[in-house]
Amino acid sequence: MMKTFQLVVLLIAVCATASFAGETKQEGDAVVPKVKSEPAQKASENKPTAQAKKKKKKKDKLDADGRVFGYRNSLVHAALGLNGEWTNNLYNHHSNKVDNFLTHVTPSVWFTWPRRARRPLQLVLDNTATGGMQYSQTEYDVFNKYQVYLGGNLDFMRYSANSDLDHTEGSFEGLVQYQPGSRLTLRLLDKYALSQDIFNVTEATAENNRVYDSNVFGLGAVWGFADRFSAKIGYKNFLLMYQDPINSFLDRADNGFEGALSYEYSPKTNFFLEYQYLLAEYDEEQLFDNDNSYLNLGVNWQATVKTSLMAKTGYQQVDYDYKEQLLAPTTGQLLDESTGAWNFEVQGIWQATRKMNLLLNTKYNIEQTDSLQALNKAVWAARLGLDYRFTNRLRGDVNLIYENSDYEQFQGEDRLDDRWYLKPELQYAVTKWLALNLYCSFDEKDSNFDELDYATSTLGIGARGTL
Repeated sequence: MMKTFQLVVLLIAVCATASFAGETKQEGDAVVPKVKSEPAQKASENKPTAQAKKKKKKKDKLDADGRVFGYRNSLVHAALGLNGEWTNNLYNHHSNKVDNFLTHVTPSVWFTWPRRARRPLQLVLDNTATGGMQYSQTEYDVFNKYQVYLGGNLDFMRYSANSDLDHTEGSFEGLVQYQPGSRLTLRLLDKYALSQDIFNVTEATAENNRVYDSNVFGLGAVWGFADRFSAKIGYKNFLLMYQDPINSFLDRADNGFEGALSYEYSPKTNFFLEYQYLLAEYDEEQLFDNDNSYLNLGVNWQATVKTSLMAKTGYQQVDYDYKEQLLAPTTGQLLDESTGAWNFEVQGIWQATRKMNLLLNTKYNIEQTDSLQALNKAVWAARLGLDYRFTNRLRGDVNLIYENSDYEQFQGEDRLDDRWYLKPELQYAVTKWLALNLYCSFDEKDSNFDELDYATSTLGIGARGTL
């Protein structure tokens, strides 16, 4: 209850800044380039009829891409969502399936200075990823000398199948970026989340929902020390703490640093060499502390504002600290002190047409374990997203996610999980501030341990209002 109260206070604090959300131009706003003017019209054509004026008033103002969707360009943005979704397998079990209707009420608010129509930062945390983020944080081009962003949201969740599962999740994130000179950029970012693990046999259950607090924090600087060369340094910290003592074996803190050298081959392309070190330390000795070293070569390619690619590959070395104990805790067999693997990551966005955008994220590396039966897991993850605008008011999204997890078990055969997740969605903008959505999802896991298999279908409908 205290965590929920703290999140509510944070949201109210951010909302209080709404009094500053004037519509006058702010210092530091991006300069809008001039466009070629159209030929002058005849005087008679310049005078709209009364009917045309009336029609114009009723028409919703479109965004920069000619759509009704989206926030306006201002300092403070707020939204309220209401969703209801039915699922045929609440706990993601192989055979014991339970139907459920889940209600979401999701207020959110975010603040930017200078004003923006889109969030400059959206961090997605991942508990088993060393450092707390499954994918790297891509560079964000700020067209101002400074950028300040604060955002928060709550998710009130109510279950028809079991009211004991009712709970509130939430998150709060912030970014401060400053350019004291033309060659130096400083950045601070942070995100806190209150959430719980996904339901399945090996994670959250009806008896143990595995609620946790997590926080990722980062400091960084980029220095352009020559015409085509720049250097980046940064510090990372990730904290993970489960609220129930039965899950405290997963509590850990990740700390480390990163450094990179970049060469600008052309205005649209740069190559980089990157090194990262992260130390994962567990609060209890049931799982082993480990050092993670990454050395990667990569390329950033920015074809247009909406078409870009980041790709990198290299080697990851993981060294384990067995605290004078080189034996597996359950079997007594001898363990390797270190392991290594090639790793890669690709993040791409392609604006195929004016109406269609494609997104591709994929990566492979060794992650932290989420099981007492395994030392670690090697994960290959991929996400393919499609966004298509049918009309100014109707758009569709399709997201396909695949994840292959190879667990290095302490005893017996290694565990291999394949998970597929597909979610198509339609969104219709009733007005500039109100949108309706209809979606379904299909979630399937196939494991060599048959009891972990499941197949789940979900159907949802919702509405979202924005200011």
